[in-house]
Amino acid sequence: MATTSVRKVGITVHRTNHQAWQLGKELISWLQQKAGVQVLLDEQTAKRLERPDLSCCASVWEAVDFVVTLGGDGTILSAARMAAPNGVPVLGVYMGRFGFIAESHPSTLYTDLRRALTGNVRIEERMMIEAEVWRNGTCVHTNLGLNDAVVKSATSSLLNLRIQLGGAPFATYPADGLIIATSTGSTAYSLSAGGPIVAPTMGALILTPICPHTLSARPMVIPCHDVIEIHIEDSGGDVLFKVDGVDPFPIQHNDRVVVRRSQFVTKLIVLDHATFYQKVRARYLYGERLDEPDGLDPEP
Repeated sequence: MATTSVRKVGITVHRTNHQAWQLGKELISWLQQKAGVQVLLDEQTAKRLERPDLSCCASVWEAVDFVVTLGGDGTILSAARMAAPNGVPVLGVYMGRFGFIAESHPSTLYTDLRRALTGNVRIEERMMIEAEVWRNGTCVHTNLGLNDAVVKSATSSLLNLRIQLGGAPFATYPADGLIIATSTGSTAYSLSAGGPIVAPTMGALILTPICPHTLSARPMVIPCHDVIEIHIEDSGGDVLFKVDGVDPFPIQHNDRVVVRRSQFVTKLIVLDHATFYQKVRARYLYGERLDEPDGLDPEP
């Protein structure tokens, strides 16, 4: 992003975080008055910030040079699904709890924005997935995601999930569900279900069974070009399918879920404040003693 190319910046905010809303209003003023760029808002953000005059009549994701998200990683995931098909980079501002994807923080936001506006940043591409639900030979649902796709019992009933990898039968999991995560999503739901941490720039997919009723079911890391098919053989209750934790879609007996690498990528604006490994250490207290102040190593 060269200096002369940045003319329009989009903003999207967390749907319920009022601190993000207040910061959004301040950011609009700074971008317009100090940076001299045009600000555009998606329809919902325009309502939350009470700025209908900045609502983009067309898709904001097609009209801007980059998008700033104010919230947590969930806000970035939502923006990524809209921005990726248009090749629009995303700058995430960390106002949540974990912030693995977000690069900026309210305390450094304006310094970071000056860098972004002058092109003094890196653009990192993250693999995305495309997930489909097939029923009686027809695709009835499709979605794009950055983190993961999940098939899960809505009532904690046991599911029988028959898995095919690369077009060949692999295994049948008796489990509460199955997570198919990208490398970016390895630190999200997959991790809480026992999956591995994978560096986010790796081209990989992670299969993580949810509460499997067998000792032989273990998380697996596979190449990103393999296509994963999940056949819902039977269940004792309702089954839901979600991508990036939103838009739950009801699954029926004998439905087939297909997950593959998407042709689209998420473009993240990277500021190099901290490496992925430093974020893992900070978020999960790797090697830290909890009784040490500020998470610092004790002096020798």
